[in-house]
Amino acid sequence: MNIAEIERKLIELDKNLHSILEMVREVKKPEEGVVESVAGAWGYDEDSVEFVRELRRTERV
Repeated sequence: MNIAEIERKLIELDKNLHSILEMVREVKKPEEGVVESVAGAWGYDEDSVEFVRELRRTERV
């Protein structure tokens, strides 16, 4: 196997990896128009430290 063949295989592998990465990004994209998945049901960022802190301070009904 010569250097040119190795380079060709590496370029092909790189293209395949980028293709897979794009597929993963497409799957991870949030759905448009779904408020709950982006900012919570009331506009809060559910993953934020502030949201969790405030949630812990609330009393149960």
